[in-house]
Amino acid sequence: MKKIFISLSLIIVASATFISCKNDLNVLAPGKEVVSVYGILNPNEPIQNIRINKIFLTTADANAAAQDQSVINFDANELVVTLERYYTGGTTPQLTTVGNSTKKEIVLTETIVTTADGAFSNQQRMWQTTDKLYPTGEYKLVIKKTSDLNTIIASAQTVVIDSVSTSSGGASPNPFYYLNATATPMHGGTFPFPISDPADKPKYVNYDVFTLTQFIKFKSIKNAKTYDVLMRFHYIDSLIGGATNNEYVDYNFESQQSKDLTGGELFLSFKFVANDFYTNLGREIAKKATPNVKNRKPDYMEYIVNAGTEALYTFLQVNAPSATIAQDKPYYSNITGGVGIFACRSTSIVTKDLWSNFVDKLACNPNTFPYLFCDYTTGKPRATTCP
Repeated sequence: MKKIFISLSLIIVASATFISCKNDLNVLAPGKEVVSVYGILNPNEPIQNIRINKIFLTTADANAAAQDQSVINFDANELVVTLERYYTGGTTPQLTTVGNSTKKEIVLTETIVTTADGAFSNQQRMWQTTDKLYPTGEYKLVIKKTSDLNTIIASAQTVVIDSVSTSSGGASPNPFYYLNATATPMHGGTFPFPISDPADKPKYVNYDVFTLTQFIKFKSIKNAKTYDVLMRFHYIDSLIGGATNNEYVDYNFESQQSKDLTGGELFLSFKFVANDFYTNLGREIAKKATPNVKNRKPDYMEYIVNAGTEALYTFLQVNAPSATIAQDKPYYSNITGGVGIFACRSTSIVTKDLWSNFVDKLACNPNTFPYLFCDYTTGKPRATTCP
């Protein structure tokens, strides 16, 4: 795989050198086209999206050019974009699509999507496929011009990673340990509610001890370098007048990286003190300022683990905001014949119902008490806070 690191300071120096020479070479020659690619595959997603743009060196107003979709987008039907699949280290094309026993090439469909307003035009040409990808092997992106199908103008290849196992946490019952064929405490599962058997307690989420440090444990997967965890608390707003709204609040953790790419490493660093969850919940609900709320019902907890390949981690690190005034910021690309990133991430999701004591504490914790959560015992908001 081709990896390119370019120092911006070198580009500036080189440009100044060329400009100061004779007119034999014009660095800002108009129409110098470069392919820009941003594609992050995810075998857990129903649709794969790859954005492909044009980059031009121009003497015109760069800001105006960036807002002109005809400048940054290729024309309709100008490109043919495909995905091929190989075993790692192999050169023989393999099956590309789960459920299709003959397909060895995915031809992506182009479309125009409207993005948020920003420095570039909000009309972006994307290439998509709804084919279900395999979670193993490597996918190769191939870009050609319709006018010359014998020439590859840009390409890239990425290893594919599977999702984090929802039963790999070992000694961690909350939230991953009890997920198996005979006991599935997923939200809406078959476990009794109201809760009657104390032996079932580890199968539910329970953050009722405010000072206790909680862990979200799982094992790393092969070929994944970086991991993000999101804890999403779902609740239901009951409004005056009878209407209800399904709402949620996110608790984010800092990204963590595995020591190597072999897999099997037990992560212990995604942790928090239980009261920090209540503090975050109260703060985020206050920001919503939802009017006419009669009460709120705790619903369930969702845990989302995203894993990313080493190439994706490197790309994110290189492009992270700089904390210094240094100008020689490096640039990373793994696109042959272009610039950008082609990588993979995966997603694993666990949903868990809430233990009765946890529901009660949501109603009386000082951080969440003002927001009228109903307790488990009475089904109504509490009159006072709890210690």
